[in-house]
Formats: sequence, C-alpha cells, structure tokens
Amino acid sequence: MTHVPPSAFPELRRVFDGYLHEDVLVEHGTPEAALRAFRADAAPADVRRFRSDVKRFLAHTRGLDFDSVRALVSQLGCRWIPPSREALIALLTETADPADPAAK
Repeated sequence: MTHVPPSAFPELRRVFDGYLHEDVLVEHGTPEAALRAFRADAAPADVRRFRSDVKRFLAHTRGLDFDSVRALVSQLGCRWIPPSREALIALLTETADPADPAAK
C-alpha cells in the first residue's frame, strides 16, 4: 500500500483537531456528540469536504493493520483513541453518510 501523508486529508485534520481534541469528552461527552457539533457548526461545503476525506481515508486504511490506522488518526490531530476499527468506521460514517438527515 502506498504511503499517504496526513496532509492528504485536510478536512479530517481540521475536524479532528477542532472537535476530537484532548478535551473532547469534557466539551462534548462523546466523540459522536463532537461530530454532531461539527455538523451543526459546519457550512455545507465543509461537510462535503469531510465526507470526501472520510471516503478516501477509509479506502486508504482498509488494508492497514489497526495500529497503523490509529497512528494515522493521531497524526491527523485526533486525541480520541478508537477502541476498534469498527468503532472508528461507525463514528466517521455516521457523519459522512449523506442519508443521515443530521448531516445535511
């Protein structure tokens, strides 16, 4: 698998750094609530960029071992530590799913 630098996911970096930072649990209670806050704060173009980054991130990390995925998530500014690949995918796709009325 070709190495892709964290800079390849600028919107993920912005959202992770701004919402899934070291105080995520104090400020939002859960990572899900933090991403709901992002959706509430974000312009539609920001949400579209986030969705695009999520799709590329998930495609890129599909073949990586989970420790490598966690390292990349950390490099992107996320201080929440995903307990599993499934939890990370669920968190990201909840926000990225265009069928989700809250994401519009």
